[in-house]
Amino acid sequence: DVGEISLFCAHGSDLADREKLVQTLHLLFSDSNDESSIEDLADDIQELIQRLPGRYNYPLLTFNAFATDAIGPDEASIIIGDGYFQFQKDSGVESEGPEYAHTHEYSHHLQLLLGVGELNDEISDQSAKKQELMADAFSAYFLAHDSGGDMTSEEISNVHAIAYSVGDCEVTNEAHHGTPSQRKCATVWGSSLADSDRGRKFKLQDVAKEFESWYTKIDKMDDSCDYPTKSSSAISGSLSTWLVTAAAANFIAMLF
Repeated sequence: DVGEISLFCAHGSDLADREKLVQTLHLLFSDSNDESSIEDLADDIQELIQRLPGRYNYPLLTFNAFATDAIGPDEASIIIGDGYFQFQKDSGVESEGPEYAHTHEYSHHLQLLLGVGELNDEISDQSAKKQELMADAFSAYFLAHDSGGDMTSEEISNVHAIAYSVGDCEVTNEAHHGTPSQRKCATVWGSSLADSDRGRKFKLQDVAKEFESWYTKIDKMDDSCDYPTKSSSAISGSLSTWLVTAAAANFIAMLF
């Protein structure tokens, strides 16, 4: 049981409230005892925002979603920004997009029950990638399951597309969250598990165990979420060699 989790929305207009902004900066830089530097930073932030298109309504200011328990004792929460919803609306997935974001972030709280990372710890050894892909898989499992979101195949296809859109290619960065294809494939795996599970429900620990097995092969997966086999590669290579040899033979025949 993850207990009570509060759901909040981040608004760009909140940054216009200087008191709220300063409080937020104090939370982010809790180790700093220099009040003047916090005040100066607040001035710099608001001055920069004034120069943006749309000012405080600029979508990129709130283009984020995350789970945290750092707000206060026993205050687990999910925070999703207006910019994130705007992106999904502009992408034509305003129905499935919020459901994906909500269940993905809720899955991070489930990971705490499993002992998979800590929400506010520094990420190391690219553990962020595993945590994000697991959250994608949990999310898709719930959304596709007939006892969960019970989404149609078309809706789940949109979830796959959404997951793809939030992938990144910074593969050498410790905070790398998985490539677009890997994010999509995690949701494909999760929804496929739900399809095979009609009429019954896996325990959370069982889904996590199945995911661990799947994850070990993630870097060998192609864009179609399949694993190219050695035999198929050998056959493909042999065929290519045969075609090149045949073309060369035909060319030589034409010369004589």
